[in-house]
Amino acid sequence: MAAKVSWLWKLTFLVFVVGACQNSTLYEQGSDFYAQSWDKDSTLVFKPVINDTSQVLNVGFSLVHTNDYPYSNMWLFIEVEGPDGTMQTDTMEYFLAEPTGQWIGRGNDNRKTLYWIYRRDVKLTSPGQYRFSVTQGMRRETLPGVGSFSLWIEKAAKPKVNSD
Repeated sequence: MAAKVSWLWKLTFLVFVVGACQNSTLYEQGSDFYAQSWDKDSTLVFKPVINDTSQVLNVGFSLVHTNDYPYSNMWLFIEVEGPDGTMQTDTMEYFLAEPTGQWIGRGNDNRKTLYWIYRRDVKLTSPGQYRFSVTQGMRRETLPGVGSFSLWIEKAAKPKVNSD
């Protein structure tokens, strides 16, 4: 019985620690590709609501892919519309593999998850709903081996003050 109680306490503690570590995430939303492919004409739309503009934020993406993905990189076309109607358009390249061909990311031999920073230490000026539109920008019409794609927004870590 004592072993079961000890195990239960360890599990409870682990759940608490994991939950405490994730409290900096303000938004996370993903899209699964059930056919394991991302079509060029399939635009992903995310609509986070950010009301506290005093916070410094990191905005990023996560991608889950398999060994069926044929390239070492991925180009993305990104449009961000603020609640005040301002628009920002970017073309970003992210790497999925080392120059040696070794996949980057976490996971097993056939499935990797990558986390990319899109914007670091951002301070938004307008509270409200933002609209992120993301389209794959590769030359191929359909990208095989793509399992899911997510947008996440987190509180940026507070910079350490140097006391020298």
